[in-house]
Amino acid sequence: MKQETKYKWKRALCAAAVMTIIVQTVLFSLTSEEVSAASVAAPSLTADSAMVYCENTGQVIYAKNTSAKESPYSITKLMTALLVVQKCPLDKKVTVSKAAASQGDTTIHLKEGEVVTVQQLLYGALLSSGNDAAYALGEAACGTGNMSEFLDLMNQTAKNIGCKHTHFSNPNGISSKSNYTTASDFMKIARVAYSNDTIRKIAGTAKYEMTATNKSKGRTFVNKVSLVRQKSSGIVAGKTGYWTPTDCSIAAVYKKNGLELCIVVLGDQLTQRTADVNKLIAYAEKKVKGICAVRKGKNVGKVHVNGGVKTSLDVYTAENGYAYLPKEGSSKLIKGKAEISSGVKAPVAAGEVVGAYKIYVSGELVNSIPLVVSEGTGTGWFPSKIGISNFATVVICVILLILAVCGTGVGIARAKARKRRELARKRKIERLARRKMLEEQEKEERGWWF
Repeated sequence: MKQETKYKWKRALCAAAVMTIIVQTVLFSLTSEEVSAASVAAPSLTADSAMVYCENTGQVIYAKNTSAKESPYSITKLMTALLVVQKCPLDKKVTVSKAAASQGDTTIHLKEGEVVTVQQLLYGALLSSGNDAAYALGEAACGTGNMSEFLDLMNQTAKNIGCKHTHFSNPNGISSKSNYTTASDFMKIARVAYSNDTIRKIAGTAKYEMTATNKSKGRTFVNKVSLVRQKSSGIVAGKTGYWTPTDCSIAAVYKKNGLELCIVVLGDQLTQRTADVNKLIAYAEKKVKGICAVRKGKNVGKVHVNGGVKTSLDVYTAENGYAYLPKEGSSKLIKGKAEISSGVKAPVAAGEVVGAYKIYVSGELVNSIPLVVSEGTGTGWFPSKIGISNFATVVICVILLILAVCGTGVGIARAKARKRRELARKRKIERLARRKMLEEQEKEERGWWF
Protein backbone atom coordinates (compact mmCIF):
# COMPACT_ATOMS: atom_id res chain seq x y z
CA MET A 1 0.00 0.00 0.00
CA LYS A 2 2.81 2.39 0.95
CA GLN A 3 4.67 1.44 -2.25
CA GLU A 4 1.59 2.21 -4.37
CA THR A 5 1.14 5.61 -2.64
CA LYS A 6 4.80 6.38 -3.30
CA TYR A 7 4.36 5.69 -7.04
CA LYS A 8 1.24 7.90 -7.16
CA TRP A 9 3.23 10.82 -5.70
CA LYS A 10 6.02 10.29 -8.23
CA ARG A 11 3.55 10.27 -11.13
CA ALA A 12 1.92 13.47 -9.83
CA LEU A 13 5.29 15.21 -9.52
CA CYS A 14 6.28 14.15 -13.05
CA ALA A 15 2.99 15.43 -14.47
CA ALA A 16 3.43 18.77 -12.65
CA ALA A 17 6.98 19.09 -13.99
CA VAL A 18 5.86 18.39 -17.56
CA MET A 19 3.02 20.94 -17.27
CA THR A 20 5.43 23.53 -15.90
CA ILE A 21 7.77 23.03 -18.85
CA ILE A 22 4.88 23.34 -21.32
CA VAL A 23 3.58 26.54 -19.73
CA GLN A 24 7.08 28.04 -19.63
CA THR A 25 7.62 27.14 -23.29
CA VAL A 26 4.35 28.76 -24.35
CA LEU A 27 5.02 31.88 -22.30
CA PHE A 28 8.54 32.10 -23.67
CA SER A 29 7.32 31.78 -27.27
CA LEU A 30 4.70 34.48 -26.73
CA THR A 31 7.17 36.73 -24.99
CA SER A 32 9.79 36.23 -27.69
CA GLU A 33 7.26 37.21 -30.38
CA GLU A 34 6.34 40.36 -28.50
CA VAL A 35 9.99 41.23 -27.94
CA SER A 36 10.73 40.52 -31.61
CA ALA A 37 7.94 42.85 -32.74
CA ALA A 38 8.98 45.53 -30.29
CA SER A 39 12.66 45.27 -31.15
CA VAL A 40 12.24 46.01 -34.86
CA ALA A 41 14.49 49.00 -35.41
CA ALA A 42 12.86 52.04 -37.03
CA PRO A 43 14.54 52.98 -40.31
CA SER A 44 16.77 56.03 -40.66
CA LEU A 45 15.37 58.31 -43.39
CA THR A 46 16.78 61.32 -45.19
CA ALA A 47 13.25 62.76 -45.38
CA ASP A 48 12.35 65.58 -42.99
CA SER A 49 9.02 63.99 -42.13
CA ALA A 50 7.14 60.80 -42.95
CA MET A 51 4.21 58.65 -41.90
CA VAL A 52 3.05 55.09 -42.61
CA TYR A 53 -0.52 54.06 -41.91
CA CYS A 54 -1.67 50.42 -41.96
CA GLU A 55 -5.15 50.11 -43.46
CA ASN A 56 -5.51 46.58 -42.08
CA THR A 57 -4.97 47.40 -38.43
CA GLY A 58 -5.97 51.07 -38.44
CA GLN A 59 -2.68 52.03 -36.81
CA VAL A 60 0.16 54.43 -37.56
CA ILE A 61 3.18 52.16 -38.08
CA TYR A 62 5.83 54.86 -38.49
CA ALA A 63 5.93 58.57 -37.72
CA LYS A 64 8.68 61.16 -38.09
CA ASN A 65 8.09 64.89 -37.49
CA THR A 66 4.49 64.45 -38.59
CA SER A 67 3.42 67.92 -37.40
CA ALA A 68 6.25 69.82 -39.15
CA LYS A 69 5.10 72.13 -41.95
CA GLU A 70 6.44 71.10 -45.35
CA SER A 71 5.74 71.96 -48.98
CA PRO A 72 3.71 69.18 -50.62
CA TYR A 73 4.61 70.23 -54.17
CA SER A 74 2.94 68.08 -56.82
CA ILE A 75 1.25 65.65 -54.45
CA THR A 76 -1.13 68.63 -54.12
CA LYS A 77 -2.65 67.27 -57.34
CA LEU A 78 -4.22 64.43 -55.35
CA MET A 79 -6.52 66.94 -53.65
CA THR A 80 -7.26 68.58 -57.01
CA ALA A 81 -8.07 65.20 -58.56
CA LEU A 82 -10.27 64.21 -55.61
CA LEU A 83 -12.48 67.29 -55.98
CA VAL A 84 -12.66 67.03 -59.77
CA VAL A 85 -13.81 63.39 -59.86
CA GLN A 86 -16.52 64.31 -57.36
CA LYS A 87 -17.78 67.23 -59.46
CA CYS A 88 -17.11 66.33 -63.10
CA PRO A 89 -17.86 63.32 -65.34
CA LEU A 90 -14.73 61.84 -66.89
CA ASP A 91 -15.94 62.43 -70.44
CA LYS A 92 -16.60 66.13 -69.86
CA LYS A 93 -14.88 68.22 -72.52
CA VAL A 94 -12.67 71.05 -71.32
CA THR A 95 -11.40 73.95 -73.43
CA VAL A 96 -7.95 74.90 -72.16
CA SER A 97 -7.75 78.53 -71.02
CA LYS A 98 -4.86 80.92 -71.51
CA ALA A 99 -4.13 80.77 -67.77
CA ALA A 100 -3.94 76.96 -67.81
CA ALA A 101 -1.76 76.85 -70.93
CA SER A 102 0.66 79.40 -69.42
CA GLN A 103 1.47 77.32 -66.32
CA GLY A 104 5.20 76.69 -66.03
CA ASP A 105 7.63 74.03 -64.84
CA THR A 106 6.41 70.47 -65.53
CA THR A 107 3.60 70.45 -68.13
CA ILE A 108 1.97 68.23 -70.74
CA HIS A 109 2.19 71.14 -73.26
CA LEU A 110 -1.48 72.09 -73.40
CA LYS A 111 -2.37 74.90 -75.80
CA GLU A 112 -4.93 77.64 -75.40
CA GLY A 113 -8.19 76.56 -77.03
CA GLU A 114 -7.24 72.88 -77.01
CA VAL A 115 -10.20 70.61 -76.28
CA VAL A 116 -9.50 67.69 -73.95
CA THR A 117 -11.50 65.51 -71.56
CA VAL A 118 -11.39 65.47 -67.78
CA GLN A 119 -10.06 61.92 -67.92
CA GLN A 120 -7.15 62.94 -70.17
CA LEU A 121 -6.33 65.81 -67.84
CA LEU A 122 -6.36 63.50 -64.83
CA TYR A 123 -3.84 61.18 -66.48
CA GLY A 124 -1.73 64.18 -67.45
CA ALA A 125 -1.80 65.58 -63.91
CA LEU A 126 -1.26 62.35 -61.95
CA LEU A 127 1.17 60.52 -64.25
CA SER A 128 3.20 63.28 -65.94
CA SER A 129 2.52 65.76 -63.13
CA GLY A 130 1.37 68.40 -65.61
CA ASN A 131 0.85 71.73 -63.85
CA ASP A 132 -1.20 72.93 -66.81
CA ALA A 133 -3.40 69.82 -66.61
CA ALA A 134 -4.06 70.37 -62.88
CA TYR A 135 -4.93 74.03 -63.46
CA ALA A 136 -7.33 73.09 -66.27
CA LEU A 137 -8.96 70.54 -63.95
CA GLY A 138 -9.55 73.21 -61.29
CA GLU A 139 -11.20 75.42 -63.89
CA ALA A 140 -13.28 72.49 -65.14
CA ALA A 141 -14.65 71.96 -61.63
CA CYS A 142 -15.56 75.58 -60.87
CA GLY A 143 -15.50 77.35 -64.23
CA THR A 144 -12.86 79.24 -66.17
CA GLY A 145 -11.64 82.27 -64.24
CA ASN A 146 -12.93 80.93 -60.91
CA MET A 147 -9.70 79.50 -59.58
CA SER A 148 -10.13 81.29 -56.28
CA GLU A 149 -13.40 79.41 -55.80
CA PHE A 150 -11.65 76.12 -56.45
CA LEU A 151 -8.87 76.96 -53.97
CA ASP A 152 -11.48 77.78 -51.33
CA LEU A 153 -13.02 74.38 -52.01
CA MET A 154 -9.61 72.69 -51.64
CA ASN A 155 -8.97 74.35 -48.28
CA GLN A 156 -12.46 73.76 -46.95
CA THR A 157 -12.26 70.08 -47.96
CA ALA A 158 -8.91 69.78 -46.17
CA LYS A 159 -10.53 71.12 -43.00
CA ASN A 160 -13.50 68.79 -43.41
CA ILE A 161 -11.12 65.82 -43.67
CA GLY A 162 -9.47 66.86 -40.41
CA CYS A 163 -6.38 68.76 -41.59
CA LYS A 164 -5.33 71.50 -39.14
CA HIS A 165 -2.02 72.67 -40.61
CA THR A 166 -2.64 72.59 -44.36
CA HIS A 167 -3.27 75.38 -46.87
CA PHE A 168 -3.38 75.32 -50.67
CA SER A 169 -2.66 78.40 -52.78
CA ASN A 170 -2.71 76.67 -56.16
CA PRO A 171 -4.12 73.44 -57.64
CA ASN A 172 -0.84 72.00 -58.88
CA GLY A 173 1.71 72.36 -56.06
CA ILE A 174 3.98 75.00 -57.59
CA SER A 175 6.25 76.21 -54.78
CA SER A 176 4.65 78.88 -52.62
CA LYS A 177 4.98 79.88 -48.96
CA SER A 178 1.21 79.68 -48.63
CA ASN A 179 1.08 76.14 -50.02
CA TYR A 180 1.96 73.84 -47.12
CA THR A 181 0.93 70.74 -45.20
CA THR A 182 2.21 68.20 -42.67
CA ALA A 183 2.76 64.46 -42.96
CA SER A 184 -0.12 63.88 -40.55
CA ASP A 185 -2.49 66.14 -42.49
CA PHE A 186 -1.56 64.85 -45.91
CA MET A 187 -1.98 61.26 -44.74
CA LYS A 188 -5.66 62.12 -44.27
CA ILE A 189 -5.86 63.62 -47.76
CA ALA A 190 -4.01 60.74 -49.41
CA ARG A 191 -6.18 58.08 -47.74
CA VAL A 192 -9.37 59.78 -48.90
CA ALA A 193 -8.02 60.38 -52.42
CA TYR A 194 -6.77 56.84 -52.90
CA SER A 195 -10.03 55.41 -51.60
CA ASN A 196 -11.57 56.75 -54.83
CA ASP A 197 -11.42 54.00 -57.46
CA THR A 198 -10.81 56.40 -60.36
CA ILE A 199 -7.87 58.15 -58.71
CA ARG A 200 -6.40 54.86 -57.51
CA LYS A 201 -6.63 53.37 -61.01
CA ILE A 202 -5.10 56.40 -62.73
CA ALA A 203 -2.34 56.87 -60.13
CA GLY A 204 -1.56 53.15 -60.48
CA THR A 205 -1.22 53.23 -64.27
CA ALA A 206 2.33 52.84 -65.56
CA LYS A 207 1.73 54.31 -69.01
CA TYR A 208 -1.13 56.10 -70.78
CA GLU A 209 -1.55 56.97 -74.45
CA MET A 210 -3.53 60.17 -74.97
CA THR A 211 -5.15 60.49 -78.40
CA ALA A 212 -4.65 63.49 -80.67
CA THR A 213 -6.69 66.64 -80.03
CA ASN A 214 -7.75 69.59 -82.14
CA LYS A 215 -4.39 71.26 -81.53
CA SER A 216 -1.88 68.51 -80.71
CA LYS A 217 -0.78 65.06 -81.75
CA GLY A 218 -1.10 62.09 -79.43
CA ARG A 219 0.84 62.16 -76.19
CA THR A 220 2.37 59.44 -74.00
CA PHE A 221 2.28 59.81 -70.22
CA VAL A 222 4.63 57.69 -68.08
CA ASN A 223 4.08 57.49 -64.32
CA LYS A 224 6.84 59.36 -62.51
CA VAL A 225 6.62 56.90 -59.60
CA SER A 226 9.20 54.31 -60.65
CA LEU A 227 7.89 51.81 -58.09
CA VAL A 228 4.49 51.78 -59.83
CA ARG A 229 6.26 50.66 -63.00
CA GLN A 230 7.89 47.80 -61.06
CA LYS A 231 5.17 45.18 -60.65
CA SER A 232 6.99 43.38 -57.85
CA SER A 233 7.36 46.51 -55.71
CA GLY A 234 3.87 46.35 -54.22
CA ILE A 235 3.23 50.07 -54.87
CA VAL A 236 -0.17 50.08 -56.57
CA ALA A 237 -0.68 53.84 -56.78
CA GLY A 238 1.45 56.88 -56.17
CA LYS A 239 2.13 60.56 -56.81
CA THR A 240 5.45 62.33 -56.53
CA GLY A 241 6.25 65.93 -55.74
CA TYR A 242 9.46 67.74 -56.71
CA TRP A 243 10.98 71.19 -56.52
CA THR A 244 14.72 70.70 -56.06
CA PRO A 245 16.94 67.60 -55.80
CA THR A 246 17.01 68.13 -52.03
CA ASP A 247 13.30 68.86 -51.55
CA CYS A 248 10.75 66.43 -52.89
CA SER A 249 7.82 64.34 -51.71
CA ILE A 250 5.70 61.27 -52.41
CA ALA A 251 2.33 59.84 -51.38
CA ALA A 252 1.79 56.19 -52.27
CA VAL A 253 -0.23 53.08 -51.57
CA TYR A 254 1.43 49.71 -50.96
CA LYS A 255 -0.62 46.55 -51.26
CA LYS A 256 0.97 43.12 -51.35
CA ASN A 257 -0.07 39.75 -49.97
CA GLY A 258 -2.90 41.27 -47.98
CA LEU A 259 -0.92 44.06 -46.32
CA GLU A 260 -2.07 47.57 -47.31
CA LEU A 261 -0.15 50.70 -46.34
CA CYS A 262 -0.49 54.38 -47.09
CA ILE A 263 2.87 56.15 -47.17
CA VAL A 264 3.59 59.89 -47.09
CA VAL A 265 7.13 61.28 -47.29
CA LEU A 266 7.92 65.02 -47.25
CA GLY A 267 11.12 67.03 -47.54
CA ASP A 268 13.18 64.19 -48.97
CA GLN A 269 16.14 64.05 -51.35
CA LEU A 270 15.48 62.95 -54.90
CA THR A 271 18.24 60.34 -54.83
CA GLN A 272 16.94 58.84 -51.57
CA ARG A 273 13.16 59.11 -51.98
CA THR A 274 12.61 55.64 -53.45
CA ALA A 275 15.06 54.09 -50.97
CA ASP A 276 13.19 55.72 -48.09
CA VAL A 277 9.88 54.31 -49.33
CA ASN A 278 11.39 50.83 -49.55
CA LYS A 279 12.82 51.18 -46.03
CA LEU A 280 9.37 52.09 -44.71
CA ILE A 281 7.78 49.12 -46.47
CA ALA A 282 10.37 46.70 -45.09
CA TYR A 283 9.88 48.12 -41.60
CA ALA A 284 6.08 47.85 -41.77
CA GLU A 285 6.26 44.26 -43.01
CA LYS A 286 8.28 43.32 -39.93
CA LYS A 287 6.26 45.46 -37.55
CA VAL A 288 2.79 44.30 -38.58
CA LYS A 289 2.21 40.64 -37.75
CA GLY A 290 0.20 38.73 -40.33
CA ILE A 291 -1.75 35.51 -39.91
CA CYS A 292 -1.17 32.87 -42.57
CA ALA A 293 -4.67 31.96 -43.75
CA VAL A 294 -3.50 29.49 -46.40
CA ARG A 295 -0.14 27.87 -47.15
CA LYS A 296 1.58 27.70 -50.51
CA GLY A 297 0.95 24.42 -52.32
CA LYS A 298 -2.41 23.65 -50.72
CA ASN A 299 -4.56 21.43 -52.96
CA VAL A 300 -7.94 23.14 -53.25
CA GLY A 301 -9.61 21.04 -55.94
CA LYS A 302 -9.55 20.34 -59.67
CA VAL A 303 -10.11 22.35 -62.83
CA HIS A 304 -11.79 20.93 -65.94
CA VAL A 305 -9.66 21.04 -69.11
CA ASN A 306 -11.60 21.18 -72.35
CA GLY A 307 -9.92 19.20 -75.13
CA GLY A 308 -6.88 18.18 -73.09
CA VAL A 309 -4.83 15.00 -72.89
CA LYS A 310 -5.96 15.16 -69.28
CA THR A 311 -9.45 16.53 -68.75
CA SER A 312 -8.90 17.61 -65.15
CA LEU A 313 -5.88 18.93 -63.25
CA ASP A 314 -5.17 19.45 -59.56
CA VAL A 315 -5.23 23.08 -58.43
CA TYR A 316 -2.90 24.53 -55.78
CA THR A 317 -2.28 27.87 -54.06
CA ALA A 318 0.68 29.67 -55.65
CA GLU A 319 1.92 31.34 -52.47
CA ASN A 320 1.21 31.86 -48.78
CA GLY A 321 -1.84 34.00 -48.13
CA TYR A 322 -1.90 36.35 -45.15
CA ALA A 323 -4.53 38.35 -43.34
CA TYR A 324 -3.83 41.27 -41.04
CA LEU A 325 -6.14 41.96 -38.15
CA PRO A 326 -6.80 44.99 -35.95
CA LYS A 327 -5.11 44.85 -32.55
CA GLU A 328 -8.14 43.31 -30.84
CA GLY A 329 -9.17 41.16 -33.85
CA SER A 330 -9.70 37.41 -33.58
CA SER A 331 -8.43 34.87 -36.10
CA LYS A 332 -11.98 33.50 -36.16
CA LEU A 333 -12.85 36.50 -38.34
CA ILE A 334 -10.69 35.09 -41.15
CA LYS A 335 -12.37 32.99 -43.83
CA GLY A 336 -11.01 31.59 -47.07
CA LYS A 337 -12.67 30.47 -50.29
CA ALA A 338 -11.18 28.88 -53.41
CA GLU A 339 -12.70 30.19 -56.64
CA ILE A 340 -11.59 27.87 -59.46
CA SER A 341 -12.31 28.63 -63.09
CA SER A 342 -15.23 26.65 -64.51
CA GLY A 343 -12.90 25.32 -67.19
CA VAL A 344 -9.82 26.05 -69.29
CA LYS A 345 -8.98 25.14 -72.86
CA ALA A 346 -6.04 22.90 -73.74
CA PRO A 347 -3.12 23.20 -74.02
CA VAL A 348 -2.44 24.24 -70.42
CA ALA A 349 1.05 25.08 -69.13
CA ALA A 350 2.33 24.14 -65.68
CA GLY A 351 1.91 27.09 -63.33
CA GLU A 352 -0.96 28.60 -65.31
CA VAL A 353 -3.37 30.63 -63.18
CA VAL A 354 -6.81 29.03 -63.07
CA GLY A 355 -8.50 30.93 -60.26
CA ALA A 356 -7.99 32.72 -56.97
CA TYR A 357 -8.10 31.91 -53.29
CA LYS A 358 -10.00 34.77 -51.65
CA ILE A 359 -9.29 35.66 -48.00
CA TYR A 360 -11.91 37.58 -46.05
CA VAL A 361 -11.87 39.30 -42.68
CA SER A 362 -15.35 39.92 -41.25
CA GLY A 363 -16.77 39.32 -44.71
CA GLU A 364 -14.52 41.90 -46.37
CA LEU A 365 -12.07 40.78 -49.04
CA VAL A 366 -8.52 41.52 -47.86
CA ASN A 367 -6.32 39.28 -50.00
CA SER A 368 -6.42 37.20 -53.15
CA ILE A 369 -3.91 34.42 -53.86
CA PRO A 370 -3.47 32.98 -57.37
CA LEU A 371 -4.49 29.37 -57.92
CA VAL A 372 -2.32 27.43 -60.36
CA VAL A 373 -1.96 23.97 -61.85
CA SER A 374 1.27 22.17 -60.97
CA GLU A 375 1.41 20.28 -64.26
CA GLY A 376 0.42 21.07 -67.82
CA THR A 377 -1.40 19.10 -70.47
CA GLY A 378 -1.43 19.14 -74.26
CA THR A 379 -4.29 18.92 -76.71
CA GLY A 380 -6.07 15.60 -76.50
CA TRP A 381 -7.78 13.32 -79.03
CA PHE A 382 -11.28 13.94 -80.32
CA PRO A 383 -13.07 12.30 -77.33
CA SER A 384 -11.42 14.88 -75.03
CA LYS A 385 -13.83 17.46 -76.42
CA ILE A 386 -16.64 15.67 -74.62
CA GLY A 387 -14.66 15.25 -71.41
CA ILE A 388 -12.91 11.93 -72.04
CA SER A 389 -9.15 12.06 -71.47
CA ASN A 390 -6.61 10.25 -73.64
CA PHE A 391 -5.99 7.75 -70.85
CA ALA A 392 -9.69 7.12 -70.44
CA THR A 393 -9.98 6.73 -74.21
CA VAL A 394 -7.22 4.10 -74.19
CA VAL A 395 -8.87 2.29 -71.28
CA ILE A 396 -12.24 2.36 -73.03
CA CYS A 397 -10.68 1.09 -76.28
CA VAL A 398 -8.91 -1.72 -74.42
CA ILE A 399 -12.13 -2.69 -72.66
CA LEU A 400 -14.04 -2.62 -75.95
CA LEU A 401 -11.33 -4.71 -77.60
CA ILE A 402 -11.44 -7.22 -74.76
CA LEU A 403 -15.20 -7.32 -74.99
CA ALA A 404 -14.98 -7.77 -78.75
CA VAL A 405 -12.46 -10.59 -78.39
CA CYS A 406 -14.54 -12.17 -75.66
CA GLY A 407 -17.66 -11.74 -77.77
CA THR A 408 -15.97 -13.35 -80.75
CA GLY A 409 -14.70 -16.20 -78.61
CA VAL A 410 -18.14 -16.75 -77.14
CA GLY A 411 -19.64 -16.68 -80.64
CA ILE A 412 -17.16 -19.22 -81.90
CA ALA A 413 -17.70 -21.41 -78.86
CA ARG A 414 -21.44 -21.23 -79.34
CA ALA A 415 -21.11 -22.05 -83.01
CA LYS A 416 -18.95 -25.08 -82.22
CA ALA A 417 -21.43 -26.13 -79.57
CA ARG A 418 -24.25 -25.85 -82.11
CA LYS A 419 -22.28 -27.93 -84.58
CA ARG A 420 -21.57 -30.53 -81.92
CA ARG A 421 -25.24 -30.65 -80.99
CA GLU A 422 -26.26 -30.87 -84.64
CA LEU A 423 -23.77 -33.63 -85.29
CA ALA A 424 -24.92 -35.48 -82.17
CA ARG A 425 -28.54 -35.08 -83.30
CA LYS A 426 -27.71 -36.41 -86.75
CA ARG A 427 -25.84 -39.34 -85.29
CA LYS A 428 -28.75 -40.07 -82.99
CA ILE A 429 -31.15 -39.96 -85.92
CA GLU A 430 -28.87 -42.24 -87.91
CA ARG A 431 -28.71 -44.69 -85.00
CA LEU A 432 -32.47 -44.65 -84.67
CA ALA A 433 -32.89 -45.09 -88.39
CA ARG A 434 -30.41 -47.98 -88.46
CA ARG A 435 -32.13 -49.61 -85.50
CA LYS A 436 -35.49 -49.22 -87.22
CA MET A 437 -34.13 -50.70 -90.38
CA LEU A 438 -32.68 -53.66 -88.50
CA GLU A 439 -35.98 -54.20 -86.77
CA GLU A 440 -37.80 -54.20 -90.12
CA GLN A 441 -35.33 -56.65 -91.60
CA GLU A 442 -35.71 -58.88 -88.60
CA LYS A 443 -39.52 -58.89 -88.97
CA GLU A 444 -39.24 -59.70 -92.63
CA GLU A 445 -36.90 -62.59 -91.94
CA ARG A 446 -39.23 -64.00 -89.26
CA GLY A 447 -42.15 -63.82 -91.60
CA TRP A 448 -40.34 -65.58 -94.41
CA TRP A 449 -39.22 -68.43 -92.08
CA PHE A 450 -42.72 -69.19 -90.97
